[in-house]
Amino acid sequence: MYIPKETRPVINRKSPMQRSKRSRFGIVLALLVLVLGAAGALWQADSEQTEATVAEQLLTHDLQTLWTWGDAQLTGGSAGAVWTVRWDLTGNTGTMQELVLKFFSDEKGNATPKIVQNEGKTVTGVVQAYGGRLSISLMETAIDSEQLMVLLETNQTLLQDKHKLIQAAASISEELARAAPTFTSSMKVQGYTANGQAIQDLMKQANAKSVDRFVDGGTVSETLYSGMLRSTIIIGSGKAANLQIGLHKETNSDKTALTIGIPVITGDYSVNTAEKP
Repeated sequence: MYIPKETRPVINRKSPMQRSKRSRFGIVLALLVLVLGAAGALWQADSEQTEATVAEQLLTHDLQTLWTWGDAQLTGGSAGAVWTVRWDLTGNTGTMQELVLKFFSDEKGNATPKIVQNEGKTVTGVVQAYGGRLSISLMETAIDSEQLMVLLETNQTLLQDKHKLIQAAASISEELARAAPTFTSSMKVQGYTANGQAIQDLMKQANAKSVDRFVDGGTVSETLYSGMLRSTIIIGSGKAANLQIGLHKETNSDKTALTIGIPVITGDYSVNTAEKP
């Protein structure tokens, strides 16, 4: 029987030039991966920044529009009314603590007066620069995220004019955009009116169409859609809405409270409730 002689495996040795080319190819490939990764990170950052910018612009536009509409219907105009601006956002774990430190500290970093409630889940305090009371509430937590609600409720003695309100809303929006990639906002204005036809007049101002109506005793609520606003939600009927107007006859006085919300009214219709500290 023939037994072949032991043979050594053939080793393909690469020349120095081939090894150099292979090394350069590996370096180029690694650099390409780094560049693509950096580009992806920049794209994501730009995308998040764009979304935040759009949200800020939407809020500013609708706030200015609501001020104009309310000015013509509210007793004492928009400057004499109570304004509430709300932001809803989702951030990483620790976002609430970060926002509390940011909003309730002076320029030197010293803590400003605030009230902590609900086992630390709600922090409230008056911020002079924003013209009212600011509150931050932790609504829900997950493994690595927090759902937050931020409210700005203006004080009639601190709110001077439209520009201060818009500047305050823009400043808060900018800070929130740094803490969370996206947020949604809503707003309402509350005051008294001597105009019993305030809903009809506001519908004309806004060139709005009614999508829902609710009447209960001394309260009338009209849900509308206006092409002059940028906010939009879908209500239970499946229709688009972005404006809600409420008239409420107060039982303890002859006054009629007017509440206007974008995209809808949240909270109480009573002006007395809104004015409580």
